[in-house]
Amino acid sequence: MNQEPSKIAADLSNCLVCMGGNETEALPSVRDTLPFALECNIDYFTLVMEALSTRMSTFDELTFVFTRSVTELPARFNSTPNLVVFVMGDEWARVPTYANRCLAVYKAPGQHMNLALHRRWWRFNAMALLQYVRQQSKRIPHHSVDVKQNIFAIPYGYYRLPRRQHVTPINQRAIDASFTGSIDHKNVLGGLIKTNKVLSRERMVSTVDQWKKDKPYSIDVKLSSYFPKARDTPEFDDYPQILMNTKICLSPRGTHLETYRLCEGMYYGCIVIAEQQPDHWFAEKSPAFIVNDWNSLPDLLDKLLTDPPLMTELQQASLDYWDSTLAPAAVADYVFDSLKRLQPTQAANDANGRDFGIDKAA
Repeated sequence: MNQEPSKIAADLSNCLVCMGGNETEALPSVRDTLPFALECNIDYFTLVMEALSTRMSTFDELTFVFTRSVTELPARFNSTPNLVVFVMGDEWARVPTYANRCLAVYKAPGQHMNLALHRRWWRFNAMALLQYVRQQSKRIPHHSVDVKQNIFAIPYGYYRLPRRQHVTPINQRAIDASFTGSIDHKNVLGGLIKTNKVLSRERMVSTVDQWKKDKPYSIDVKLSSYFPKARDTPEFDDYPQILMNTKICLSPRGTHLETYRLCEGMYYGCIVIAEQQPDHWFAEKSPAFIVNDWNSLPDLLDKLLTDPPLMTELQQASLDYWDSTLAPAAVADYVFDSLKRLQPTQAANDANGRDFGIDKAA
């Protein structure tokens, strides 16, 4: 099993985190003092950049910026050449208005929000259609930016998790299935209107509650505050230990189809059951089980939990998928390759024919 790159003495002074307004801090400094400043794990993305720096011989000729905003960057970057931006946490999959000033933009979650419907569930499907139309409308004003094709999806990685030191074999784990997360943090019209996140998670939880009544399995379902506040609740402290000891990680959708939980479950060697994912490069060979109706979950759980050899095989598939696709080194490879593909077009448009820091010999 491949190991994550260790913290190396890479010079990441050209990797900056937007802290609000025009304030920025160097990525290594934020990792050491405010590792969750963007509600993402800065440690994970520091590993990405360290790995990228070893692939790209002229890494220091680019400027890398990490932000949550899709509408503005600090003024100092208005005319910065060779600018590469990482956008964290835009669940509405909007088009960054500054993308046409960048060499590339990488987004977690990605830019696309599929119209993911559930079988024979009219209320959910109506809300999914409404959400999809709303999301698409946000792209219209920036269509000319969108078609520039320099915006790429990257996986979430993990959030506030310790690096894995070892992986407990799946059939030695005490928790058969688990979910720790929020249901809702907004009460719209007294609860009469529910988002797809709420509808999906409520159905998943109620289905598990009914299923486990006459089953001998250990099920751990904990409901937390909404995501940015989850770290302040007691159940959040237990989350890493729960995942490390879980066989099957239940990963219902949030506002966006992509969730940290899917990546985190793979990282710790769980079997993941999720909803339909966008058609991103990193989802093409995912071993996650995809359901479009949580009512079908009991049959799937019964099938998996009664087949220990299959569970062992599926755990290895999760770990292999992390190492090959979701690990920082794998994401760095994707960033490197996508920047390299952009280089001929960008260089042709640049008056000086600049190489944009891409190592052509790699």
